[in-house]
Amino acid sequence: MLRPPSLKSVIDRLRRLYGHLPPPGTSDPFEVILRENAAYLVDDERREAVFSALAKEIGLTPEAILDAPFERIVAVIRPGGMRPEDRASKLLDCASIAAEVGGAAALLALARDGSPTARKILRRFPGIGEPGADWLVLLAGGPRSLAPDSNALRVLVRLGFAKEEKDYGRTYRAASASVAAELPRDSKGVIEARQLLRRHGQELCRRSDPRCDLCPLERGCAFKAGRAR
Repeated sequence: MLRPPSLKSVIDRLRRLYGHLPPPGTSDPFEVILRENAAYLVDDERREAVFSALAKEIGLTPEAILDAPFERIVAVIRPGGMRPEDRASKLLDCASIAAEVGGAAALLALARDGSPTARKILRRFPGIGEPGADWLVLLAGGPRSLAPDSNALRVLVRLGFAKEEKDYGRTYRAASASVAAELPRDSKGVIEARQLLRRHGQELCRRSDPRCDLCPLERGCAFKAGRAR
């Protein structure tokens, strides 16, 4: 069985392919939560457009969301995919939870804390499971973990950093633990590593029809070796 390459070598090769990727447009936990829930099953460009419209037309604070008419929220986020009414309800749920825990500033403090108790509170928000909570903590400058999304996790699994389990959470935790000792020393570097892996999972290491012929990671890739048999 092939041993996985070093995380640094993977990130170096992906950076040569995709260049230096900018960090997300916001690191504020509540804004990241809103961005996650305002759109559904759309690409990043559409998601950003919906988030920008929400910021302009409604506002990005718990108070602004709670004060806005429901129909207005629905109209603003309608271009963000299916079931806009359900997405609007989730935004109101997010605002209610944020208000309950003390507002956006309190959420930022929780994310920077990153303790198990803080992460449990973050996981109360719609769409924010264990990976999402880890991502909020990383963006806020809390304790570092790679926090791979499903695209980045697929890349790590195919490279042999973890075995794919039926339980997504077990796969996620195994992959995160496997690379923990190799993470860059600062949050900025970890965020870029995560974003490069995510981009690669979206563009080449896709769930269906992966483009192994174009992949700079094919040498030493357990998934490619298995396909060649």
